[in-house]
Amino acid sequence: MGLVIVTLGGLSPLLSLVVLLAVAFAAGAVGAALGVGGGLFLVPALVLLFGVDIHVAIAASIVSVIATSSAAASNDVQSGLTNVRLAMFLETATAVGGLVGAVVAVTILAAHSNILVFAFVPVVLIAAALMASSRDRDVVPNPPDDPLARRLRLEGEYVGPLTGIRRSYRVTGTRVGLVFAGLAGISSGLLGIGGGIFKVPAMNTLMNVPLRVATATSTFMIGVTAAAGALVYLFAGDVVLGLVAPVVLAVFFGTIVGRAFGHHAPVGRLKVLFVGVLVLAAVLMVARGVGAIP
Repeated sequence: MGLVIVTLGGLSPLLSLVVLLAVAFAAGAVGAALGVGGGLFLVPALVLLFGVDIHVAIAASIVSVIATSSAAASNDVQSGLTNVRLAMFLETATAVGGLVGAVVAVTILAAHSNILVFAFVPVVLIAAALMASSRDRDVVPNPPDDPLARRLRLEGEYVGPLTGIRRSYRVTGTRVGLVFAGLAGISSGLLGIGGGIFKVPAMNTLMNVPLRVATATSTFMIGVTAAAGALVYLFAGDVVLGLVAPVVLAVFFGTIVGRAFGHHAPVGRLKVLFVGVLVLAAVLMVARGVGAIP
Protein backbone atom coordinates (compact mmCIF):
# COMPACT_ATOMS: atom_id res chain seq x y z
CA MET A 1 0.00 0.00 0.00
CA GLY A 2 1.34 3.44 -0.90
CA LEU A 3 2.03 6.09 1.64
CA VAL A 4 -0.72 8.41 0.36
CA ILE A 5 -4.22 6.96 0.26
CA VAL A 6 -6.18 10.20 0.23
CA THR A 7 -6.26 13.17 -2.10
CA LEU A 8 -7.63 16.65 -1.67
CA GLY A 9 -9.83 17.92 -4.50
CA GLY A 10 -7.88 18.04 -7.74
CA LEU A 11 -4.48 18.17 -6.07
CA SER A 12 -1.76 15.67 -6.85
CA PRO A 13 -0.94 12.95 -4.31
CA LEU A 14 2.22 14.82 -3.30
CA LEU A 15 0.42 18.10 -2.63
CA SER A 16 -2.34 16.20 -0.84
CA LEU A 17 0.30 14.65 1.40
CA VAL A 18 1.71 18.10 2.17
CA VAL A 19 -1.75 19.37 3.14
CA LEU A 20 -2.36 16.25 5.23
CA LEU A 21 0.93 16.75 7.09
CA ALA A 22 0.12 20.43 7.70
CA VAL A 23 -3.35 19.64 9.04
CA ALA A 24 -2.05 16.89 11.30
CA PHE A 25 0.78 19.12 12.56
CA ALA A 26 -1.69 21.88 13.41
CA ALA A 27 -4.05 19.42 15.12
CA GLY A 28 -1.20 18.04 17.22
CA ALA A 29 0.04 21.51 18.16
CA VAL A 30 -3.34 22.88 19.25
CA GLY A 31 -4.34 19.63 20.96
CA ALA A 32 -1.11 19.47 22.93
CA ALA A 33 -1.26 23.11 23.95
CA LEU A 34 -4.63 22.47 25.59
CA GLY A 35 -4.04 18.87 26.70
CA VAL A 36 -6.98 17.49 24.73
CA GLY A 37 -5.27 15.58 21.93
CA GLY A 38 -5.67 16.52 18.29
CA GLY A 39 -8.55 14.21 17.43
CA LEU A 40 -11.18 16.92 17.78
CA PHE A 41 -9.60 18.70 14.83
CA LEU A 42 -8.10 15.75 12.96
CA VAL A 43 -11.24 13.61 12.57
CA PRO A 44 -13.36 16.37 10.95
CA ALA A 45 -10.42 17.34 8.72
CA LEU A 46 -9.92 13.79 7.46
CA VAL A 47 -13.63 13.27 6.89
CA LEU A 48 -14.46 16.66 5.38
CA LEU A 49 -11.31 17.53 3.46
CA PHE A 50 -10.12 14.12 2.31
CA GLY A 51 -13.35 12.11 2.28
CA VAL A 52 -11.93 9.41 4.57
CA ASP A 53 -14.45 6.99 6.06
CA ILE A 54 -15.09 8.06 9.61
CA HIS A 55 -14.07 4.68 11.05
CA VAL A 56 -10.67 4.94 9.34
CA ALA A 57 -10.37 8.60 10.42
CA ILE A 58 -11.14 7.68 14.03
CA ALA A 59 -8.56 4.89 13.97
CA ALA A 60 -5.87 7.22 12.59
CA SER A 61 -6.77 9.86 15.15
CA ILE A 62 -6.73 7.51 18.11
CA VAL A 63 -3.26 6.24 17.17
CA SER A 64 -2.07 9.84 16.81
CA VAL A 65 -3.29 10.57 20.33
CA ILE A 66 -0.72 8.04 21.58
CA ALA A 67 1.95 10.08 19.78
CA THR A 68 0.63 13.26 21.39
CA SER A 69 0.90 11.79 24.86
CA SER A 70 4.31 10.22 24.23
CA ALA A 71 5.80 13.45 22.90
CA ALA A 72 4.43 15.79 25.53
CA ALA A 73 3.98 13.93 28.79
CA SER A 74 7.55 13.14 29.86
CA ASN A 75 8.71 16.73 30.38
CA ASP A 76 5.61 17.61 32.38
CA VAL A 77 6.12 14.60 34.64
CA GLN A 78 9.76 15.50 35.25
CA SER A 79 8.89 19.12 36.02
CA GLY A 80 6.20 18.09 38.52
CA LEU A 81 3.40 19.71 36.54
CA THR A 82 1.59 16.38 36.08
CA ASN A 83 -0.37 15.00 39.03
CA VAL A 84 0.43 11.31 38.50
CA ARG A 85 -1.70 10.09 41.42
CA LEU A 86 -4.75 11.92 40.09
CA ALA A 87 -4.06 10.62 36.58
CA MET A 88 -3.96 7.00 37.73
CA PHE A 89 -7.13 7.47 39.79
CA LEU A 90 -9.11 8.91 36.87
CA GLU A 91 -7.61 6.44 34.40
CA THR A 92 -9.45 3.57 36.09
CA ALA A 93 -12.66 4.93 34.60
CA THR A 94 -11.18 6.33 31.40
CA ALA A 95 -9.51 3.12 30.21
CA VAL A 96 -12.69 1.10 30.70
CA GLY A 97 -14.69 3.76 28.88
CA GLY A 98 -12.18 3.75 26.01
CA LEU A 99 -12.56 0.01 25.49
CA VAL A 100 -16.35 0.22 25.64
CA GLY A 101 -16.50 3.10 23.14
CA ALA A 102 -14.15 1.39 20.67
CA VAL A 103 -16.03 -1.91 20.80
CA VAL A 104 -19.35 -0.15 20.18
CA ALA A 105 -17.85 1.78 17.24
CA VAL A 106 -16.50 -1.30 15.43
CA THR A 107 -19.46 -3.60 16.16
CA ILE A 108 -22.87 -1.99 16.69
CA LEU A 109 -22.02 1.14 14.67
CA ALA A 110 -19.72 -0.51 12.13
CA ALA A 111 -22.22 -0.03 9.29
CA HIS A 112 -23.65 3.27 10.52
CA SER A 113 -21.08 5.94 9.75
CA ASN A 114 -23.67 8.73 9.75
CA ILE A 115 -24.51 7.97 13.38
CA LEU A 116 -20.87 8.53 14.32
CA VAL A 117 -20.82 11.74 12.30
CA PHE A 118 -23.84 13.08 14.17
CA ALA A 119 -22.56 11.75 17.51
CA PHE A 120 -19.43 13.83 17.01
CA VAL A 121 -21.45 17.06 16.93
CA PRO A 122 -22.92 17.16 20.48
CA VAL A 123 -19.61 15.97 21.92
CA VAL A 124 -17.80 18.82 20.18
CA LEU A 125 -20.36 21.40 21.33
CA ILE A 126 -20.26 20.12 24.93
CA ALA A 127 -16.48 20.34 24.81
CA ALA A 128 -16.67 23.92 23.54
CA ALA A 129 -19.06 24.88 26.36
CA LEU A 130 -16.94 23.19 29.01
CA MET A 131 -13.74 24.78 27.78
CA ALA A 132 -15.37 28.20 27.57
CA SER A 133 -16.53 27.90 31.20
CA SER A 134 -13.25 26.56 32.61
CA ARG A 135 -11.24 28.81 34.89
CA ASP A 136 -8.03 30.54 34.00
CA ARG A 137 -7.26 31.66 37.53
CA ASP A 138 -5.90 30.36 40.81
CA VAL A 139 -7.67 27.48 42.47
CA VAL A 140 -10.04 27.85 45.40
CA PRO A 141 -7.83 27.81 48.52
CA ASN A 142 -10.34 26.00 50.75
CA PRO A 143 -12.54 23.73 48.61
CA PRO A 144 -15.10 21.32 50.12
CA ASP A 145 -13.39 18.43 51.88
CA ASP A 146 -13.23 15.21 49.85
CA PRO A 147 -12.38 12.19 52.05
CA LEU A 148 -11.44 10.02 49.05
CA ALA A 149 -9.07 12.63 47.65
CA ARG A 150 -7.53 13.04 51.10
CA ARG A 151 -7.14 9.28 51.54
CA LEU A 152 -5.50 8.88 48.13
CA ARG A 153 -3.33 11.99 48.67
CA LEU A 154 -4.39 13.60 45.41
CA GLU A 155 -3.37 17.10 46.48
CA GLY A 156 -0.31 18.59 44.85
CA GLU A 157 1.86 21.57 44.10
CA TYR A 158 3.47 22.97 41.00
CA VAL A 159 5.73 25.77 39.82
CA GLY A 160 4.02 28.16 37.42
CA PRO A 161 5.82 28.12 34.05
CA LEU A 162 5.40 31.87 33.63
CA THR A 163 5.82 33.12 37.20
CA GLY A 164 8.18 30.56 38.73
CA ILE A 165 6.06 30.69 41.88
CA ARG A 166 5.32 27.42 43.69
CA ARG A 167 1.62 26.93 44.40
CA SER A 168 -0.28 24.18 46.17
CA TYR A 169 -3.83 22.98 45.55
CA ARG A 170 -6.29 20.55 47.13
CA VAL A 171 -8.38 18.24 44.95
CA THR A 172 -12.09 17.82 45.52
CA GLY A 173 -15.07 16.36 43.59
CA THR A 174 -13.53 12.94 42.98
CA ARG A 175 -16.85 11.22 42.27
CA VAL A 176 -18.01 13.65 39.61
CA GLY A 177 -14.47 13.60 38.25
CA LEU A 178 -14.72 9.83 37.75
CA VAL A 179 -17.98 10.29 35.85
CA PHE A 180 -16.39 12.76 33.46
CA ALA A 181 -13.33 10.51 33.15
CA GLY A 182 -15.55 7.62 32.07
CA LEU A 183 -17.35 9.86 29.59
CA ALA A 184 -13.98 11.00 28.27
CA GLY A 185 -12.95 7.38 27.74
CA ILE A 186 -16.13 6.50 25.89
CA SER A 187 -15.81 9.53 23.62
CA SER A 188 -12.16 8.68 22.99
CA GLY A 189 -12.86 5.10 21.94
CA LEU A 190 -16.04 5.93 20.04
CA LEU A 191 -14.90 9.06 18.20
CA GLY A 192 -11.10 8.91 18.23
CA ILE A 193 -10.63 12.06 20.32
CA GLY A 194 -8.23 12.33 23.22
CA GLY A 195 -10.84 12.68 25.94
CA GLY A 196 -9.12 15.72 27.36
CA ILE A 197 -12.04 17.85 26.19
CA PHE A 198 -13.92 16.53 29.21
CA LYS A 199 -11.06 15.85 31.61
CA VAL A 200 -9.37 19.25 31.43
CA PRO A 201 -12.50 21.36 32.11
CA ALA A 202 -13.74 18.83 34.70
CA MET A 203 -10.46 18.83 36.62
CA ASN A 204 -10.21 22.60 36.46
CA THR A 205 -13.81 23.57 37.14
CA LEU A 206 -15.10 20.70 39.29
CA MET A 207 -12.02 19.22 40.97
CA ASN A 208 -10.12 22.42 41.82
CA VAL A 209 -7.05 21.53 39.75
CA PRO A 210 -5.07 24.44 38.21
CA LEU A 211 -5.65 24.66 34.48
CA ARG A 212 -2.04 24.06 33.50
CA VAL A 213 -1.81 21.07 35.86
CA ALA A 214 -5.07 19.73 34.42
CA THR A 215 -3.67 20.10 30.91
CA ALA A 216 -0.45 18.27 31.76
CA THR A 217 -2.30 15.52 33.66
CA SER A 218 -4.73 15.03 30.78
CA THR A 219 -1.87 14.76 28.29
CA PHE A 220 -0.30 12.07 30.46
CA MET A 221 -3.60 10.13 30.56
CA ILE A 222 -4.77 10.29 26.95
CA GLY A 223 -2.06 7.96 25.67
CA VAL A 224 -3.18 5.16 27.99
CA THR A 225 -6.81 5.64 26.99
CA ALA A 226 -5.99 5.75 23.29
CA ALA A 227 -3.84 2.62 23.48
CA ALA A 228 -6.79 0.66 24.85
CA GLY A 229 -9.04 1.80 22.00
CA ALA A 230 -6.39 1.52 19.28
CA LEU A 231 -6.09 -2.24 19.79
CA VAL A 232 -9.78 -2.66 19.04
CA TYR A 233 -9.54 -0.64 15.82
CA LEU A 234 -6.40 -2.55 14.82
CA PHE A 235 -8.13 -5.91 15.12
CA ALA A 236 -11.16 -4.51 13.25
CA GLY A 237 -8.91 -3.60 10.29
CA ASP A 238 -9.51 0.15 10.47
CA VAL A 239 -5.87 1.14 11.09
CA VAL A 240 -4.65 1.94 7.58
CA LEU A 241 -0.87 2.32 7.58
CA GLY A 242 -0.79 4.59 4.55
CA LEU A 243 -2.83 7.18 6.44
CA VAL A 244 -1.67 6.57 10.00
CA ALA A 245 2.05 6.84 9.27
CA PRO A 246 2.14 10.46 7.97
CA VAL A 247 -0.54 11.58 10.43
CA VAL A 248 1.31 10.24 13.47
CA LEU A 249 4.61 11.72 12.27
CA ALA A 250 3.13 15.18 11.80
CA VAL A 251 1.12 15.05 15.04
CA PHE A 252 4.25 14.05 16.97
CA PHE A 253 6.22 17.10 15.86
CA GLY A 254 3.18 19.35 16.18
CA THR A 255 2.80 18.18 19.76
CA ILE A 256 6.36 19.18 20.64
CA VAL A 257 5.77 22.68 19.27
CA GLY A 258 2.33 22.91 20.85
CA ARG A 259 3.47 22.02 24.35
CA ALA A 260 6.30 24.56 24.22
CA PHE A 261 3.86 27.21 23.03
CA GLY A 262 1.17 26.19 25.52
CA HIS A 263 3.46 26.75 28.50
CA HIS A 264 3.95 30.39 27.58
CA ALA A 265 0.86 31.46 25.62
CA PRO A 266 -2.07 33.16 27.37
CA VAL A 267 -4.54 30.38 28.07
CA GLY A 268 -7.48 32.68 27.41
CA ARG A 269 -6.45 33.21 23.81
CA LEU A 270 -5.95 29.51 23.26
CA LYS A 271 -9.41 28.78 24.61
CA VAL A 272 -11.02 31.31 22.26
CA LEU A 273 -9.30 29.67 19.29
CA PHE A 274 -10.23 26.22 20.58
CA VAL A 275 -13.93 27.06 20.95
CA GLY A 276 -14.11 28.76 17.58
CA VAL A 277 -12.58 25.83 15.72
CA LEU A 278 -14.86 23.37 17.53
CA VAL A 279 -18.02 25.26 16.61
CA LEU A 280 -16.90 25.39 12.98
CA ALA A 281 -16.14 21.65 13.04
CA ALA A 282 -19.60 20.92 14.45
CA VAL A 283 -21.31 22.91 11.70
CA LEU A 284 -19.30 21.20 8.98
CA MET A 285 -19.95 17.73 10.43
CA VAL A 286 -23.70 18.42 10.46
CA ALA A 287 -23.46 19.48 6.82
CA ARG A 288 -21.63 16.25 6.02
CA GLY A 289 -24.19 14.18 7.92
CA VAL A 290 -27.16 15.61 6.00
CA GLY A 291 -25.38 15.30 2.69
CA ALA A 292 -24.73 18.98 2.05
CA ILE A 293 -21.02 18.17 1.86
CA PRO A 294 -20.11 15.04 -0.12
